[in-house]
Amino acid sequence: MKTYTKIFGLTVLMSLCLLISQTYAADTKPLKRTLCVYDPGGKSGDFFNLMEKSYQVDVLALKGKDQPNRVQFELIAHTDEQTVFDDFKAKKCHAMVVTGTRARPLLPFTGSLEAMGALPTYSLLKRVIKSLSSPKASKLMKKGDYETVGIIPGGSVYLYVGDRKLNTVKLLAGKKIATLSFDKAAKTMVDKIGASMISAEISTFAGMFNNHAVDACYAPAFAYKALELKKGLKKGGGVINYPLAQVTLQIIIRSADFPEDFPQASRKLVASYASKAIKTAKKAEKKIEDWIKIPKADQDLYDEMFRKVRVELREKKIYHKYALKLMRKLRCKSDPSRPECVGKVKE
Repeated sequence: MKTYTKIFGLTVLMSLCLLISQTYAADTKPLKRTLCVYDPGGKSGDFFNLMEKSYQVDVLALKGKDQPNRVQFELIAHTDEQTVFDDFKAKKCHAMVVTGTRARPLLPFTGSLEAMGALPTYSLLKRVIKSLSSPKASKLMKKGDYETVGIIPGGSVYLYVGDRKLNTVKLLAGKKIATLSFDKAAKTMVDKIGASMISAEISTFAGMFNNHAVDACYAPAFAYKALELKKGLKKGGGVINYPLAQVTLQIIIRSADFPEDFPQASRKLVASYASKAIKTAKKAEKKIEDWIKIPKADQDLYDEMFRKVRVELREKKIYHKYALKLMRKLRCKSDPSRPECVGKVKE
């Protein structure tokens, strides 16, 4: 009887151990999710490459506090940003990578990082990204069902002009500028310059500029090669060497589709990519052969117009007021001599 009892007990113990091991194995299987990635270069683009070779691999190794909360992403490349946004909203993707401007309707705080003139240098952008990767900033990264789980520098935005004589703000008055239809900040800026806004999309503005249907357009340096903007500069054009804003590629998720501690772990991970991404942006800038230097007086004029645009869009609740306040503090800490830092006029 004792032998039977021992055998029975051992059998139960082995069964229990087997059940526990099977349950643990099931729990530790990575969560499969789809990530739609916007990159004008498609699968061969720098951003998709970063997502595929770094983020997709690194995020699979992330661990949560109590159990491994690994996520296995299937990446889907798109050259049209609107398609990525629409697919995400339609729940065809669990997550997306789009620019901050495109994501702004869902997440106004992180979408405001691309505010005109708010982050004139890469060092300031890097400091913001590091700050927002802190657990203390987690509440700012989420609104409703959506959350930003990573911010990647995409490069400074520059003005491309078909005629290099258009090197001052005054000379841009009356000129045709291809302006993205969803970019309210750019529309406001074009209006203040006194230029003529020609509505465009990501998929059409390069063609407009290259075919000389417009006098100017704005884009980061990677568009010089990826969208062949060099074609539009062949008849004496150039790129004004003064950043209008910073493009950021942001990883957006629907929070309910991911483990609770995934967002913060992802933000910390992606913040470590900032230096590499900035290096890539600078590499793209070095490939531009047609830079145009503008006088200091014009730089100051741009800065003041940027400030007015930010204030106007803050009042319209397009830009997030706390995001603007944070970036202003960083600008003034970096350069206390800026007019906005020593004068009475502030944001």
